[in-house]
Amino acid sequence: ILPMLTRILALIFLLGLSACRPQFLDTVDLDLPSKLVVGCNLVLESNSTLQKDSLFLKLHQSAPLFGPPLAIDSGLPGASLRLIRSRNGGNPGPGDTLENFGYHEFQNLYGARIRSANGASFVQEGYEYRLSVRSADGRTVESQSTVPSWRVADTSVQIQVQASPSTWTRSVQVRVQWRDLTGSTGPDDPGYFRVNYRILGNPWYNEETYLNDHVGWYPNQLVTNASAVNGLYTWQDRRDLSLMPGDTLPSQNQMEIVVQRISPALYRYLQAVGQQDSQNGNPFAEPAVIPSNIQNGLGCFGSCVNVRMVRPLLW
Repeated sequence: ILPMLTRILALIFLLGLSACRPQFLDTVDLDLPSKLVVGCNLVLESNSTLQKDSLFLKLHQSAPLFGPPLAIDSGLPGASLRLIRSRNGGNPGPGDTLENFGYHEFQNLYGARIRSANGASFVQEGYEYRLSVRSADGRTVESQSTVPSWRVADTSVQIQVQASPSTWTRSVQVRVQWRDLTGSTGPDDPGYFRVNYRILGNPWYNEETYLNDHVGWYPNQLVTNASAVNGLYTWQDRRDLSLMPGDTLPSQNQMEIVVQRISPALYRYLQAVGQQDSQNGNPFAEPAVIPSNIQNGLGCFGSCVNVRMVRPLLW
């Protein structure tokens, strides 16, 4: 009797599992491929002599719904990329299409030269850029971004260095002001900014890395028009810095401050990433939804205009 009862209970258990099967599993395609993930930012320098020669794009794919996860840094070679620019809704003209993207296997990046022989950059303010990416297996994603037209005036930087008991450490306060002459360009773009700074001329600091680059640790680097007074923005930050005496001459220590006007899509992306990073794995924190402006895929296609200011850092 016991063996028979055991078999009956097992059958009831299996029937119960099938009855509890989530309905979405009956409608979802379990063989659905993962989505393409695109990361690209069009950067325009207000000082044309600082304009970069190349544009880079990151392309990989998200983890599939079921099955083993894919490495986030695994590149997707063999894709075809096209970037087309237009102005004021007009048709693209000669020189308005960029297709010569090469794949850099070591960095898992696609790159293209964007400066012509006469020094002009393919990235120009006020242009709308339409990006199309087609992977080797036929998946296609698209996006668009407009490089902001930005006029700025009355820029100023104040750097205060306060002594500390340590010979090597100083408390440094950075205060930046600028007046936005462009203002809102539409309901979607009232004016979004980002401020970063870094140390130049000192071997203790990597000149390629901003001190407040991590948007989760330093969310104040993102600025909106709500903080402006009659178009005048004021931003400040304070942190302790360490410099080894004798490593560099005091006159060689400089600080570079970069004020960016960023596109709405880039602002929303950075804001959400910062919220996600600031949770530090807290399972009870409000989940952050990372926005995407990539059609049929994931990621961010953004743009920005940079204004750079270099000032001496008196130690």
